[in-house]
Amino acid sequence: MRQLRDRDFLEDVDGDLFCVIGNVHPPGRAICYLKYVKGSVEKAVRAKWGRGGELYSRILPHYSALGYVEAREFLKAKKPSYVRFDEVYNIELTEVPLEKVARHYKPEERLRELSSGKSLDKLEQHALELAALIADESGVKLDDMGVSGSILLKIHNPEFSDVDLIVYGRANSLRVKEVVNEFLNLSIKGFERPKGDMLKAWAEDIVRIHPSLSLNEAMKLYSAKWNRALYKGRQFSIHPVKLEAEVREAYGDRIYKPVGEATVKCKIADDADSLFLPCSYSVEDVQVLSCSISGKLDIREVISHEGLYSDIASRGEYVVVCGKLEEVY
Repeated sequence: MRQLRDRDFLEDVDGDLFCVIGNVHPPGRAICYLKYVKGSVEKAVRAKWGRGGELYSRILPHYSALGYVEAREFLKAKKPSYVRFDEVYNIELTEVPLEKVARHYKPEERLRELSSGKSLDKLEQHALELAALIADESGVKLDDMGVSGSILLKIHNPEFSDVDLIVYGRANSLRVKEVVNEFLNLSIKGFERPKGDMLKAWAEDIVRIHPSLSLNEAMKLYSAKWNRALYKGRQFSIHPVKLEAEVREAYGDRIYKPVGEATVKCKIADDADSLFLPCSYSVEDVQVLSCSISGKLDIREVISHEGLYSDIASRGEYVVVCGKLEEVY
């Protein structure tokens, strides 16, 4: 039985559906966010998903730190034992007790099911076609890919749901990135980057979630992304996920202690882990522009849990970073 991986889903004994965050978890628990609950819920973002005649409501309002907090607080009121202060990360997290898990949804198994299925709906056919095309062109085996999100859970709506693909392993992810980037740059084989009104709408959504970003900055970020775009007019995303052998850190190996906030300009020294979530950049030549604490700082790494900032900076580039400053020991 394989370990938990980023973007797996867990269903608890009450039918609530959680998305797994990362590959590193505390003993007996899974770090997740609550995404869907059964039935129509007043605080839900919307309720357009379902399976077997049963409605599901989306609790996560949007993919951001603030969205995570909203979903966590909803869960805390409903199931307080699922939320705890984590002494490794020094923050309150949603950590589902494994003893409460009724089902573990694995993206690679769902894609395998699609590839062997005969009565697929139009969204399932679209997802399989996209995955197979990427696999054929990149040389990555279909078995090293998966499908996550509502399709994984079989609660998708064929009319409006998008496609969330998974690629397992660093080498596979780099091959897929190269091929998809080529397709997007040339606008061939049904691949297109958002542009015009669509690009502006996507950027406006991000600016509402990240008010520190300008509209032009958000549009520039989306114009450069290779892993969120359109295939034959439907939105897709691609998420690289580490294999177990590629995970170098076990839970508790390092303690993360918040000490303040800082804005720095730094040079990207290594971007190898920027593909994944959390995305990580090793940095050097750090210039502190502002900081809430005094004293000399030894900043070596920039980490983000926001997919917007994954794989956007390359080795040798200079970036300006603003965020929480953590002591790691």
